[in-house]
Amino acid sequence: MPLERDEGEYAYAGQLLLQGVPPYEAAYNMKFPGTYFAYAVLMAVFGQTAEGIHLGIIVITSLSIVLMFFIGKNLLGDWGGLMAAAIFGAMSALPWAYGLAGHATHFVVLFVCAGSYALLLAEKKSSRAWLFVSGTAFGVAVLMKQHAAIFCIAGAAWVYWQNWKSKTPWFRSILLFSAGVALPLAVTAMVLAACGVWKQFEFWTIEYARQYVSLLTLRAAPQMFLTGFVPIFSDSVWTWIAGLGALALIFFNTGQRRAAMAGAGLFFAGLVAVCPGYFFRGHYFLMVMPGLALLVSTLLRALAVWLKKFPRLPQLQFLPACLFLVLIGEIYLRSGDEWLLSSPAELTRKIYFASPFPESTVVAAYIAAHSAPTDTVAVLGSEPQIFFLAHRRSATGYIYVYPLTEDQPLAGRMRGEFIREIETSRPKFVVYDNTLSAWCSTVTPGKTGPAMDEINHWWNGFAHNYETVGLVDIHDDAPTEFFWDQNIASRTNAGQANLYILRRNGSAGTKN
Repeated sequence: MPLERDEGEYAYAGQLLLQGVPPYEAAYNMKFPGTYFAYAVLMAVFGQTAEGIHLGIIVITSLSIVLMFFIGKNLLGDWGGLMAAAIFGAMSALPWAYGLAGHATHFVVLFVCAGSYALLLAEKKSSRAWLFVSGTAFGVAVLMKQHAAIFCIAGAAWVYWQNWKSKTPWFRSILLFSAGVALPLAVTAMVLAACGVWKQFEFWTIEYARQYVSLLTLRAAPQMFLTGFVPIFSDSVWTWIAGLGALALIFFNTGQRRAAMAGAGLFFAGLVAVCPGYFFRGHYFLMVMPGLALLVSTLLRALAVWLKKFPRLPQLQFLPACLFLVLIGEIYLRSGDEWLLSSPAELTRKIYFASPFPESTVVAAYIAAHSAPTDTVAVLGSEPQIFFLAHRRSATGYIYVYPLTEDQPLAGRMRGEFIREIETSRPKFVVYDNTLSAWCSTVTPGKTGPAMDEINHWWNGFAHNYETVGLVDIHDDAPTEFFWDQNIASRTNAGQANLYILRRNGSAGTKN
């Protein structure tokens, strides 16, 4: 699969880290830097390519599956662990949850699973060390994406509940767990301060993030939720129904109540973590999958125990296994075409529509072949994967233009900085993305007119410094067409291209 937009951001930021550039210095974004460091580690091991990144993500998701087995085994025994791991593995790869890409939520899930298992070990062994390790894992999850703070609250609630049940003092345990959560956050803060990027970090992850989560009103939430959730639900209907049904087990004093409570805690924490800002993007729902898988496994295990009450009907003992196969089979049947039959290009177009992710590889290769490593590139759009694939620095820290067109009070200041940084850098190449999804995210449809007018007014003047050297036409029902240099004259399409590649006048002689 080609890298998509979010992967491009993480890959480019990780690439900068490997070059010694700290987060927020040359690439701006509102996310905590944990995923940037994680990508840097993966690329250091597997290489700075799309293939290397996706191989690393396979390792990450595989570790999460293994941890789900150990969580399930601790709560439900070997078979319960295997069922939880299998259901989670299938759910975490759902195409409409963007499970085939490497999102920050993949790393959140890994460390939430690690923290949850450490929490169970702390309870089992009465170990303060494991309790601290658990808090640390949850703290690292927050570094991957701020949404994971909800899981920290859920973990603290579990610690309190276990102490309340055993009638032991809870304050010291909560304090130790909280210290573990705070450790990675404190270390990261000190590192960012030492690197001189604390002010940028504070602006983007606090000041701008506060504006970003205020863009949508509560009135928009139902429609946004349905847009993000319905495709995921449609690919795994019975798994969701079984998981929701398992919630009833928390009200019955059975041998599976503790597992049901753990699954419910993870499930509802993941569900709340999806909600900030009311965006409900598909990959956010990956954070719900561990809890859902554990709940389904708990229900099947409870059914198996209940059926043992009917020894005269031994054939009923196969029912839980049959139901498990039905649930897994439904997921594979509904997503089998995407997983097994579609080509990477076909699947990318199906999931991401006209977003130029496959085309970015070709564009980046052209830029790399016709520029020096010290040359900079500007993307008027939101395609940071181009910087990573071309191994070229962005002319501006604004690797997305979304903040510039949003209906929020900081946008005007951001547009001014964006323009000044590009004019100062004088990039060798400019890529103008003419697709709407690169300029306007779903948060402010119809409210970008004045912002776009301002940017286009500036660009119409600045573009005189550049000549068009490439055009890209993306078609719904035909292969993408690329036109380079002299071949541009052979283009017969009278409409606007999806991508324009422009080179600064008088700089054609500079090559690798």
